[in-house]
Amino acid sequence: MGKRYYCDYCERSFADGADNRKKHLSGVLHQKLRKAHYDGFKSASQILEENKIKRPCHKFHSGHCEYGNGCKYSHLTAVDVQNLQHQASLEQARKPLPNPDIDAWLKSKVLNFNKTTESTFTTKQTSLPPTLSTIPNLPPSLVPSKPSELLTAATLQWG
Repeated sequence: MGKRYYCDYCERSFADGADNRKKHLSGVLHQKLRKAHYDGFKSASQILEENKIKRPCHKFHSGHCEYGNGCKYSHLTAVDVQNLQHQASLEQARKPLPNPDIDAWLKSKVLNFNKTTESTFTTKQTSLPPTLSTIPNLPPSLVPSKPSELLTAATLQWG
């Protein structure tokens, strides 16, 4: 028995070979299922934009459209359009996150770190809880760092 090719979109397998794969990938059913899969990731605003240019499907609104998702006409009802408009407005209300810039973040952290005084560190971050201060020979991971050690560690160049 030779190798088998499994198509995730169609959920079927067949004998693997260049001809078989090419024939399957160019098939109407595969392309329809692939399109349906990627349409599931579209945002509400994209769906609204696509359906604005389409006319309503009379077959779908009067009963049943045999073309289903492949129909060139719009299958959205007035309620669907309202729901999509509401979702689109919610999507626009969300602020996009800025692109993460690790260098800027590190510089701000180092600047904030350098601005703080050693007394702030000794009172806030380097004090041991009372239960740990009574234990002799603490492991190094539990011993608080000194502020001078933290300053040198923050300015080290990695790489």
